[in-house]
Amino acid sequence: MSASAGVDYGTCRQELDKLARKGGAVITGVADATAFTASPEGQRPTDLLPKARVVYVVGGAQPRAGDWLSPVYQHMETTSFGDRMHNLAQRLSRFIEDKYGYYAICVPPGTDSGNQPFVSFARAAELAGCGTSSLAGPVLNPEYGFMYYSVVISTLPLEIDGPLAEPVCPAPECREMWDDQGTTPCMATCPIDDGGCLGGRLENGRIAERRYDVARCSSRVETSWVPGFQKVLDATLKEKDKEQQKLMLYSSLFSRTLWSMTYANVSQGQCFECMRVCPVGGKHRLKK
Repeated sequence: MSASAGVDYGTCRQELDKLARKGGAVITGVADATAFTASPEGQRPTDLLPKARVVYVVGGAQPRAGDWLSPVYQHMETTSFGDRMHNLAQRLSRFIEDKYGYYAICVPPGTDSGNQPFVSFARAAELAGCGTSSLAGPVLNPEYGFMYYSVVISTLPLEIDGPLAEPVCPAPECREMWDDQGTTPCMATCPIDDGGCLGGRLENGRIAERRYDVARCSSRVETSWVPGFQKVLDATLKEKDKEQQKLMLYSSLFSRTLWSMTYANVSQGQCFECMRVCPVGGKHRLKK
């Protein structure tokens, strides 16, 4: 089908959503490609695809209930949940071009210069109405909570969904805990004033202030991915003792790092503690 008159864009959206859900997405949303005004120049959809009209967002592949329950968090390093959404976005971009005749690209999940994203998936998810940002950082969907997102930028003129009217965070349980204890589950798990990464303040049931130590968090979240590999490799090359150098190369840390990089082309986090205690979407984690 060419990008000419006669295309039913409502049907296009239905077909895309059907394909997305068949591929594992539990939510979809459409953002205006020109609405990313808060993003730095060079990180906007139109910087990747000139004349882009929409950003189609898919979300899903969140860790299963058993993953959250398991005390052995290291297994999440190689399960590559995020890759599932990225692979789906690649299929959707090809579908748009092959069937509808409009340009479409899948946004790379890695980083560009300065360790910055090509396009912020979090901002795309918010602008598409898939969720809102949280005290802990990740975008939370009101039904499912934490999940992984991927993004397709296209010239296909779909109807825009737009952002949600009400914030998902803080949840009612978090507001109650704040009123009683002056903290929330995520901030209590990783308090910034006690060696953690998160802090903030609620006011009238809304987020009034958010504090986040990104450097401290990154040193814990990305211990077994590219930064970890670079750190261990640098230390190994500088080691003069050959036996010690061999021990470093064959260490469990170096092995986990290589496994993580092999299984995934995106950053695999090793710390999920703030999300483990988040009540949003908690009902989907309860099994027997």
